[in-house]
Amino acid sequence: MKKIKNVLALLADVANGLLATILAGLIVGIEPSWHFIVGIIFAMSPDLDALPELLKRGRVAASAGHNHDHREALHYPVIFILAGIIFIYLAPFWGWLFLIAVLLHFFNDFYGTGWGIPLLWPITKRRYKLLGRRANLLKSILIERGLWENLPDSEKRLRIIVSWSEAELSDYINRFGIEDWIEKYYLRLNWVSITEYIAFSIAIFLVFINFK
Repeated sequence: MKKIKNVLALLADVANGLLATILAGLIVGIEPSWHFIVGIIFAMSPDLDALPELLKRGRVAASAGHNHDHREALHYPVIFILAGIIFIYLAPFWGWLFLIAVLLHFFNDFYGTGWGIPLLWPITKRRYKLLGRRANLLKSILIERGLWENLPDSEKRLRIIVSWSEAELSDYINRFGIEDWIEKYYLRLNWVSITEYIAFSIAIFLVFINFK
């Protein structure tokens, strides 16, 4: 059961890799086949910075017991964009595949679970997230944990863009981070899980059409 839950959290990256492969093929004018495997690997590549925590703790979770988020080493979009542009010049298909896959990964991190991304690095290491709240949990989870009623309005409000400074991030993770985020988000229907499940279903359908 635990392994199945972990797979659910990877579906978005699989979808991103599949969609990136199809789009790169359309841009360059080739029909992808085994290239989908590389697309998935590219889509997962920013999360290589999670491996040390995964190997040490057997899980990846920012919480009171582990008050830093793994997106501290590789989650800098500007680096991947520059690398992708160079890659496109050297090998157009693979460059487009890499660029689209990592951008889709960052978009998923921008709205999904976790503590956002340092979108404007190197100008600032402030974390940004789309459609979130400062408490960084779904309302249903905050209510379930008995936190909702005592939150100030500034923490309750769902914002189009929410952000945390580098200095305050660890405090927020201590207060609102949860270890069982996979269960809370992916074993229940909510706007995050529904969005990612739909994206995965669309990607699988498009791959099926590609091979038909």
